[in-house]
Amino acid sequence: MSLVIPEKFQHILRVLSTNIDGKRTVPIALTAIKGVGRRYAHVVLKKADVDPFKRAGECSDEEVEK
Repeated sequence: MSLVIPEKFQHILRVLSTNIDGKRTVPIALTAIKGVGRRYAHVVLKKADVDPFKRAGECSDEEVEK
């Protein structure tokens, strides 16, 4: 993770009634949702065209809605 935190960095995201840690990478963070594994998380990210190497807290509101 970079040393400079962006202004719009969210430390906790709320998705499907689950709190997601914003410091984790997106595919690993999605596994906090019940029923979502690593493989399914990667498929969803590829379909939604979201960078899997990005931190969950760096995602825009538009990317979270996808």
